[in-house]
Formats: sequence, structure tokens, C-alpha cells
Amino acid sequence: MSNTDIVHFLRQIPQSNQDAIPIHHLMTQRLSAVDSAGLYGYARLLHTLGMVDFDPETGMIRARSQTAKYALNSLAAYVEKDLRIIEDWKTRGIGDNILYNGASFLHALELRRLTHEPNAIPSRREKVAQVLIKRNHPHTGEPELFFQYDENARRYQLIGGRWTPQDGDDLLQTIIREIEEELPDTPLVYARDYALNLLVADFSPPAALSPTFGALTEYHFHIYHMTNLTTPLTLREGDKWVPVYQVRQGVIIGEDGMDYHLDTDIYAAMDAAIPGGLTQLISSFDTD
Repeated sequence: MSNTDIVHFLRQIPQSNQDAIPIHHLMTQRLSAVDSAGLYGYARLLHTLGMVDFDPETGMIRARSQTAKYALNSLAAYVEKDLRIIEDWKTRGIGDNILYNGASFLHALELRRLTHEPNAIPSRREKVAQVLIKRNHPHTGEPELFFQYDENARRYQLIGGRWTPQDGDDLLQTIIREIEEELPDTPLVYARDYALNLLVADFSPPAALSPTFGALTEYHFHIYHMTNLTTPLTLREGDKWVPVYQVRQGVIIGEDGMDYHLDTDIYAAMDAAIPGGLTQLISSFDTD
């Protein structure tokens, strides 16, 4: 099916104040039976977008409103000129404009879906490894955890990341890789410079919208605790030692004085899994 056929189809869909017509009336003479059947797929998609009323049994179609008709004409112009509604499907993080990038558009779609179906099936499932690195403040002795600011997600997070097939079956390899990637200024070798203990295995909180990709995500968290750390960490911009009381409250006070909220479910699970909670977790450093 050519762009010309699709453009003709979009532009000939009746206005909302006109009678609906059978979809086969919108087919050009050159369309084959296979091509014409494809128009049903386009019609269903337009129906999902809310732009048309379409009855797949009778094939009757028309625009849902005047604005919808104008949107169909605009969409036809995009197809005719081979333009893209959203050019950027790679940049992570959600912008204020839903057409800013793919993540912003997906976030709007998923948020809309959740308003209709609070227990919607997640679009994405991820195994995630994270690590708790703890110290006692050198002057006050106050317990603190190491966080990094994620520009894409616009929040503070523990060191960690998603499991990849290259990590094999063990998420231990995931967190070792993430430590190397996210602490590049502090060369650390596992089993030489630090040890890891698994604290929480396969914790899955309710599905949530990813602040990075925008997708409704089912997370499976594996939380490790770094111990026997022999080397001081070299902090970079965005790195921060956060008092445990802020973590438990679910709000980190950033260097800019702004409040950054945490996912309380996962941190409450960590707190419950540790005897004495996060406050009593032993320091990651041998010298503390």
C-alpha cells in the first residue's frame, strides 16, 4: 500500500456531522484485496487513538469530531511528506511536552491507560540489581547511604541497573558491572576491594511508570550490601551521601535544596529485611 493510498484514505474519512460510510468506499482502484484489508488495521488504530468511530463488523467509519477530522488531515500531510510526529525515540527521560521524545509520549499513553485500568498489565518487565553503600558521617557519626542523581529519571537512586543477558543467570554480575560503570573514578575490584551480600531477593513492588522510559514497568529488585570496602569513594557531580532518616522518610534533600521523592515501597522492603533496619546496617567501610 503506497503513501498515496493512505493519504487518500485519511482525507476521505467523513466529518463527524456527516454520515458514516463503509470503509471500502475509501479504497482506491489500484488497491488489491490484501491492501484493502490493511485499511481495517489503520482504521482500528485510528479508533484506538480516539480519532474515528469505526465498526469492524459493518466497516462503517467517520471522524469523531471536527478537531478529529482536522487531525486526520494533518496526519495525512505527515504521511504525504514522509514526516515523523516524534523524531527522538532514543533520548531517555520525560519532558513536559508529550511530543518531546518517545519516552514522554509513552508516559502519556501509559498514564491514560492507568486511568481506565488501575491494574493494567505492565508493558515492561525488568530485573534490577542495586547496592547499599553505607558510611557513618566522619564528624557526626550519622548513618548515610550513597546515592547518585540520575539526569534522565530526575531523581536520586542507588547504584545499580538492569540485568542484561550478557550478565548470565546471576544478578551478582549485574551489580558488579554497575559498580564499575557508575564509580569510574574509584577503581574497585570485586572480592579484592569489597564484598557483596544479598539482602533482598526478587522484591516486586506494584508496577510503576518508569521515569526514564515512560513505560508501565514490573520491577524485580535484588538488593546487595557492599562490605569490607577498603577504598574511599571519589564523588562526582550528582553523587551524594544521604542521611538514612531521609531515605526512611522517602524524601532526599538535594544539593539545590529541593525535595526529591523516593519509591517508598522498595526502601521499606529493605528496611524490613535488615535486622534493626537501615539505621543498624553495618558500615561498608572497614575503617568505620
